[in-house]
Amino acid sequence: MLDNVRADRLSLCGYERPTSPVFDRLCARRRVNCTCGAQAPGSWTLPTHASYFTGTEVPVHGAGMGGTDDDEDLVGTDTSARPLDDRLPTLAERFAERGYQTMAMSGNPLVSPPSGLTRGFEVIDHASEFGALAGATLRDALAARLGEQDTARPLFLFVNIAEAHRPWLEVPASVEWLPSRPYLSFAEERGGANPERRAYMTGTMEPEDAAGMLGHLGDVYDWAVRRADGTLGGVLRVLREGGWIAGERPFRVVIVSDHGEHLGEHRLLGHAGPYLFEEITRVPLAIFSNEPLPELPEQISALATYDLLLDGRLRRRPLRATAFASDIWQRWYGSEIGRYPAAAVWQGTRKAIHQGGSIELYDLAADPGETAPQDPTPGLGVEEEVEELEALILSLQSSATGEPLDPKMTELLKSLGYL
Repeated sequence: MLDNVRADRLSLCGYERPTSPVFDRLCARRRVNCTCGAQAPGSWTLPTHASYFTGTEVPVHGAGMGGTDDDEDLVGTDTSARPLDDRLPTLAERFAERGYQTMAMSGNPLVSPPSGLTRGFEVIDHASEFGALAGATLRDALAARLGEQDTARPLFLFVNIAEAHRPWLEVPASVEWLPSRPYLSFAEERGGANPERRAYMTGTMEPEDAAGMLGHLGDVYDWAVRRADGTLGGVLRVLREGGWIAGERPFRVVIVSDHGEHLGEHRLLGHAGPYLFEEITRVPLAIFSNEPLPELPEQISALATYDLLLDGRLRRRPLRATAFASDIWQRWYGSEIGRYPAAAVWQGTRKAIHQGGSIELYDLAADPGETAPQDPTPGLGVEEEVEELEALILSLQSSATGEPLDPKMTELLKSLGYL
C-alpha cells in the first residue's frame, strides 16, 4: 500500500518529475500489469483499507469518519468514526482459514488494532507515529520478521508504506530535481484547525502567500512520493532475497494506493474530507506474479485489489466512490466545508459527483482538472448516474448512524490529526 499517493504525481503516470523510478522500472517488465486509472473507493485511510480488506464498499462496511442525522438537509450533526467491526471477514482471516501465515507491517499508525484493520493478522507491526517505520527502518524490520516465518507455509503479507503522508520531511539540497525545502507538517492547534490551512481553504489568504505555500507543499509532497517509491524498492528486494517472490514458488504481489491528497486544487488541502475529485480518487494499481495474470483495464475500481489478492482474478465492479460527511472539517475549515456526504460514479470519461449538497457532471477527457462542472440537466443522458448517486448518498446516511466511538479509537484519531 503506497499510502496517500495520487496517480498523477507519479512519473509512471506521466508526471514530469522523476518521482517513481522503482515503480517505472517494475511496470516496464514482463509479467507485470499496471494502470494509472484505478479509482479508490473512499477518501482516507480507514474506509479505503476496510474496503480493500473486505471487498465491500464504504456504505456496506461502515468504517470511517462521518455520518449524518437522517434529515432532508443531509447536514452532518452527529458524526462518528467507527472502526472496522467483525461483521465481515477480512482478507487476513480468509487466508488464515486456508492455512496461510498472516503478517502486517504498517508505517501508518492507524492501520493497527484499534481501527479493526489488522483483524486476522497473526503478526502485527505498526508505527507509533508517522515516520517511525519508514525507509531502511521498515525494510530491516520486514527482513527480520520474515526471517521468523515458516518458509514451508504460504504467507499473506500486507505492507503499508506511508512516506507520502504528512508530515512531510525537508527536501535536502542534494536533490537535483527539486529546490531545497524545509519540513512541513500543517499541525493542528489544540481544539482547532491549522490557521494557514483554514485561511487558504476559506479564501482569506493573500495570493502571494498562497502561491508560496502551494509551491512548498508540492515540492515536499513530490519528495515524499519519491521516498515512498524507494521504500517500495527496498520491500521488493527483501522479498526477493528471502525467496518469497523468486524461483518456482508461486506468488502474487499487488501494489495500490488508498487515496491521494489535495495540494490546493479546488481550494482544498489534505484528505479525509467528503470530496471525491480525481486528486483523491485516482490511484495506481499494479500486479505481478510468476503465474498467468489478468489484464488490467486502463480504468478500473481499485476494489479489484481484493479480488486479485484472493484468487488472482478480476470481478466486474462498478466504478464508484463514497465518503461520509465530516463535522470535523466544518469546525476546522468553515461551515460549508465537509458538510455533506459525497459519492462519485464514472462512465468512461464522464464522471458525476454528488458533493457539497449538489450534483455536478464532468467530462474528464476535455476537463481532466474538473474545473468546469456541467449541470446534469435532463437531456444529457445522465439520469441513471443521478439515480445511482442519490442511492449512494442514502446508503451513506443509513450506514453513518452507528454506536458511539470507542475511546481508544478516539485517542488514536486525535493523535494522528484526523480528529
